[in-house]
Amino acid sequence: MQSPGGVSSSSSEHSASDGSVNCSDDFKDPVKSQSFEKVFDVIKQYGRYQFLTFLLVQYIMLNSAGNYLFVSFATLKPECEIGEVNQIPDVCSRIDQCPLNRTRSPFYSLYQDNGFVCPHSYLPNHMQTLQAVGSGIGALLGGHLADSYGRKWITNSGAFLMTLFGFVGGFSPNAILLFVAMFGMGLAYGILIDALMTLTTEQVGPKYRIIQTLAFQWTVSMQVAALIAWLVRDWRKYLLLINGVCSPVLLLMYLFWVESPRWLIQKRRYSEAAMALNRIAWWNRVNERFDETKLKNMNVKSEKKEQTYTFADLFAHKHLFSYSIVMILSALTVELCGGVIIFDIQILAGDPFLNMVLYGVLRLWTPFFIVFVETHSSSVGRRSLFLYSQAFSIICYLGVIVFGLVPNVYSAKIIRTVLAMSGAMVNSSIFFTAYKQYSMELYPTLMRAIAVGTFGVVERIGGGLAPQLVSLNSFAWSDAALCITTVIMAASWLAGLAVLPETKNEDIPDVVEDRENGSVM
Repeated sequence: MQSPGGVSSSSSEHSASDGSVNCSDDFKDPVKSQSFEKVFDVIKQYGRYQFLTFLLVQYIMLNSAGNYLFVSFATLKPECEIGEVNQIPDVCSRIDQCPLNRTRSPFYSLYQDNGFVCPHSYLPNHMQTLQAVGSGIGALLGGHLADSYGRKWITNSGAFLMTLFGFVGGFSPNAILLFVAMFGMGLAYGILIDALMTLTTEQVGPKYRIIQTLAFQWTVSMQVAALIAWLVRDWRKYLLLINGVCSPVLLLMYLFWVESPRWLIQKRRYSEAAMALNRIAWWNRVNERFDETKLKNMNVKSEKKEQTYTFADLFAHKHLFSYSIVMILSALTVELCGGVIIFDIQILAGDPFLNMVLYGVLRLWTPFFIVFVETHSSSVGRRSLFLYSQAFSIICYLGVIVFGLVPNVYSAKIIRTVLAMSGAMVNSSIFFTAYKQYSMELYPTLMRAIAVGTFGVVERIGGGLAPQLVSLNSFAWSDAALCITTVIMAASWLAGLAVLPETKNEDIPDVVEDRENGSVM
């Protein structure tokens, strides 16, 4: 066996035991355009390379989730043992009037760091919004750069910048620098996450694409982040520790990942694509080797001429226009649905750290459920997961609003907590997975990262809107944020019901014509 990345045209035999097929036999017709998906019949639909990628993505998600949840922990409000003082709505005024020995605090927050944000108690919510703004800009920028210059280096750059700004935030001497760090963390996250999701999806066979998307869930990351917050109970130590623990991933990413061979072929960089495929094959213990000639003979579908797309092209074709409208509505709910709960976690019954852990624990079953459905059911596909999961979240949030009409009944608060957790959990796991799969499976290769990035911008708009809606709760109606979120989820569900096709086990399109000719990829 050659070293990973080596190029050879002489090795074209496989043992039957590795489950692969002969590349020469599979692609001996140089006239008819082939789907790139056939490559995975050779290098394995899912092997060691894809599994190690899954684990590496989970590692990266700890940093992503940890930085995102920072404000949720850093704004935990202290309580005063003096009843009348504890009723003061403004947290800075409450801290100022409560004797230090009568103050009970679950976490040394931004409010308690002398002169950091107080007396301006609204600043942390603006920090979270600024992070969302940065994330949106990063998603749009990262998507365009990834489709123009490649997925791998954009991913690596985003991960490095996210860790760097995390440390800047932990060492911030004042709120202004923390604002800059929050914007930077958001910008880097946006650059990283959508390019990374495109990269991992393009390196796995059609039967297992949804499994790689599951790696981007924060099921385990939220629990680890909550544990770190509970252990350190200080906002500076939390930021420094969460980013320090995740620093080694930067080296692992640089050494392990290869560029998307699918993207390289569309860019007509066949030699580099062959090296990338050979590296994946080496990790998967497959003996087949690719070279430039063999890839050209495969005649993989590609654009008639090299194209450079922008986000405007997502709306330039009939089918893509309708799909994009659904994706925009759906993207808006992804961070908004959980955000209106996470950024006001103390409205729920119980300990805030335990609630955050519980929010993660409740999601543990969803990857197994999705994998089971994906591998054992031919009738339940992307469309069913999309519609049923969103409908469930809508029903749960309606229940939260109804039980909120009796705020003084403790049992009603318990029921509200269960419904809120359940609705947010299903939206951020099952619905998130189905929505992300659609955003990658409906668009051609040279437009895919742009699509994921553009809809990522809308996700961040929802994330930035969430803390502002939470602020609205305090002077309008206590469930105003939930009500607005439920209406948006309902619009997403109706649009999806009317427009979305089924894409399970179908080839993802490499060129625009695949979609416009009516084939359901």
